[in-house]
Amino acid sequence: MFVDSLLDLPQLRTFYTLVQAGSFTACAGRLNRTQSAVSHAMAKLENQTGVTLLARRGRTLGLTEEGRRLYQACEQAFATLDAAADDLRRHQTLAKGRLRVGATLEFGSSILMKHMQPFLAANPDLEIDFTLDHELLGPLLRDDLDLIIDCLEHPLPTLKKSPLFRETYVVACAPGFRKAHRLRVPADLSSGPVLSLDKAGAWWNRFLMAVPDREQPQLDHIIAVNHIRAMIHAAIEGMGALLVPRYSVLEELQRGALVALFPAIRPTEDRFSIYQKKVKAGQEKQRLLTRYLQGLSPEEFGS
Repeated sequence: MFVDSLLDLPQLRTFYTLVQAGSFTACAGRLNRTQSAVSHAMAKLENQTGVTLLARRGRTLGLTEEGRRLYQACEQAFATLDAAADDLRRHQTLAKGRLRVGATLEFGSSILMKHMQPFLAANPDLEIDFTLDHELLGPLLRDDLDLIIDCLEHPLPTLKKSPLFRETYVVACAPGFRKAHRLRVPADLSSGPVLSLDKAGAWWNRFLMAVPDREQPQLDHIIAVNHIRAMIHAAIEGMGALLVPRYSVLEELQRGALVALFPAIRPTEDRFSIYQKKVKAGQEKQRLLTRYLQGLSPEEFGS
């Protein structure tokens, strides 16, 4: 029996979508079909192949070993088909389809949203949805996102990394706070509260590692604020000194709402990069967006 006689393309697309969605209900919603139609397609696919593909454990949907191998083959096949469709219309020089982009919260809200309209205007047939979150790798690997912009390293062999820009950091506070606590050298931070994304103060390690031993502060009074934008507002109100990406406070520094501290100290920098699965990176819509993002001016990010 020929292999291709066993594998129906619509059924494979349903199976592939089901694994990505994680449930029959979610899959039906994505495909605009009924749940019973999805269930019927999966039963027919398993019957035709003669193997069990789905491992049902209560409400959790998993894959058998055979299902895992078929999913990997579908991932390669549909990526190839999508790339072929892109290649057929490449003469139009416009991206088409849908692209799901993930980015970190502050970068996404402060920078990405300000720069996407020209790209969207140049590619009117491309629909882009954005997810802003601290956890981006999991959704990328689950195919909930097509491309992510992250400052964390993800050295996985299945991913393609495209460098963007260096994220520099700055220590800052309100002018009145600096005067009240006489902040002249890093050790003076011991005299007042500091704002941190975590209560333990690990957020400040990138700064502390750059400070000479004789100037090391004791950060005994830490106010935890789990969102950078909220931390910036707290600093403006005089609640404490903060450590944030420089691009996130450029406006506040320029109008004097915040002042930079200890300019001779350079905290450890991060590197923002684009990550996408290698099997999808060749698609025209992803190539165009990657090229566009890499063309953004790094001066805006305080580099």
